[in-house]
Amino acid sequence: MYFISNFTFISSLIIILFNPINSQQFYDNSNCASESLVHGSKYTCNSNCSTYIVYRAQQDFLTISSVASLFNLTESDLRDANHLKEDDSLSLGREIIIPVSCNCIGGFSQAIFIYNFSGRDSVNEIACGVFEGLVKAQSLVDNNPSLIRGNNNPDRYLVNVPIRCACPDSNQLRVGVKNLVTYPVLEGDRTGLIASKFGISEKTIWDANNLGKYDAIFPQTTLLVPTGGVPDINWNISSVPNNSPGPTEAIRKTDPAGKNSIKLNYSQVFLGAGICVAVISMILTCGILIYNRRKNHPRVFQPLPPRSSPSPDFLQGMSKLKHSLINFSLEEITIATQDFNESSRISARLYRGDIGGNTYLTIQQMDSEEAAQNVIDILTKIKHFNIVRLEGFCNESEPYLVFEYPKNGSLHKCLSNIEMNRQFTWARRIQIAFDLATALHYLHNSTSPPFVHHNINSENILITMNWRAKVSGFGLAKSVGYNDKPVIMASEENRALDDDRYLTSNQVSLKVDVYAFGVVLLELVSGKEFITYGKVLMNSVDLLLDKNLKNSSQFLEKLRNLMDPGLKENYPMGDAICLALLAKSCIEEDPDHRPTMNDVLIALSRIV
Repeated sequence: MYFISNFTFISSLIIILFNPINSQQFYDNSNCASESLVHGSKYTCNSNCSTYIVYRAQQDFLTISSVASLFNLTESDLRDANHLKEDDSLSLGREIIIPVSCNCIGGFSQAIFIYNFSGRDSVNEIACGVFEGLVKAQSLVDNNPSLIRGNNNPDRYLVNVPIRCACPDSNQLRVGVKNLVTYPVLEGDRTGLIASKFGISEKTIWDANNLGKYDAIFPQTTLLVPTGGVPDINWNISSVPNNSPGPTEAIRKTDPAGKNSIKLNYSQVFLGAGICVAVISMILTCGILIYNRRKNHPRVFQPLPPRSSPSPDFLQGMSKLKHSLINFSLEEITIATQDFNESSRISARLYRGDIGGNTYLTIQQMDSEEAAQNVIDILTKIKHFNIVRLEGFCNESEPYLVFEYPKNGSLHKCLSNIEMNRQFTWARRIQIAFDLATALHYLHNSTSPPFVHHNINSENILITMNWRAKVSGFGLAKSVGYNDKPVIMASEENRALDDDRYLTSNQVSLKVDVYAFGVVLLELVSGKEFITYGKVLMNSVDLLLDKNLKNSSQFLEKLRNLMDPGLKENYPMGDAICLALLAKSCIEEDPDHRPTMNDVLIALSRIV
């Protein structure tokens, strides 16, 4: 029986070895700056995934910090993905692995990043220079209708950069491909050279890109590199120098219909047949050896300690996930939170969990199994630096979700705790506002379908040790167009922060999040809770709009009354006024008069 099992496995392996797996993606050899898109300019899709791209350190992006910022990553994320140490630096041309969230939008897969576009730059310089051909110039224009080619663009504004990425199809998954890495081709690159860097066969790259054996590749185009796990580049293998022969010379030359060609073809056939026989013999021999070893030395398995089982519905939902999550026991959760001790509490239903080794996680108690599954479904489909990362779950007596732990706790704590408030400088508050806006912009514009968070407040914004924001609390999140029962907020506090008309509407609106963002912005500026001081804060902002107070001492006095005393007036007056007025526009009574999160990001980009 063991032998039959092994023979089946061996047969499958032989089929994989000798049958090419054709990809749904095609290589686009057109120029990065071309004004038209051709077959293969965008990768097609039918699902989302987490994957990787390759980026090369260049003159303006030679530090880990600058590259991490360009792709909305933390420095530690970048170091971990590339096995870099704290004191490691980047050399010019160093190839860096960038983890990205690849989303299927309109039938094409892309990883959206926000870039602060300067009017002095051209579209071609951004697409083919800054982003090294990872996006085509025409794709950049198509995703940003206000952009025009040439240098006649506004001085500075934000653009969406749709980086090319792809997810493995069913055939590729079947043979063990876990990732398709987007690789920007450099002058002098060859498919064989690229394959060597990743430790794979050249043929797998041909198959993944529907390339023929004699096809050439060109600079500032992209190739998909299939890997069986997290990609690992061999840094010791470098591309041919720029003064080497061009990529068109990569085409293999043949002696057409000549005598030497015929001899070569026959020799290749015999060589291939010999290798085939040798491989099959080796695999069959290995199968027999495995069978004998299992027969004479059967394995003894130790039973795992018993754990409570989640409900069948929950398990069915978990089985559909592409990302593995840790299944924590209730005992582990209880120990980590010191039996849900008050000292471990971050907010109402959020706890800090100590799992040993100076490692902490955030543990959230969920209202129901359905709510937990909803959060899992959302957070395993999206990935963004400013959105909290889901690590695991517990579903025994009641459901818990386990997330990464931002060390400084909630934004509410940072504003209300005297010691934390002293460290909460104006620059840090501006960064938090920008991070929150970036996360909401991602949810509204870069996911398919778009999501409404519907529960943005200072308790659900977690702050890292580097004073960066992570959005949590996705229990009420819905996709836009979700048509079901009215969405009811979880607490009286949240009800007070939202627009009443949406609490009785079946249609989820993006403007709900915009309203909540405005509330958080006022809290960042004033240091006061909106639920308690909302009317006072609104009146203060209204007074700033009074034309009679303009350029008067009364105006400055009203502004000081609005601002957090903990800042000790260490803030630019103009920026403070801009933030206050931006907050005011976000909480307009009529949702149609509120800005979009794209408008908000553009406004904030001029301050950050």
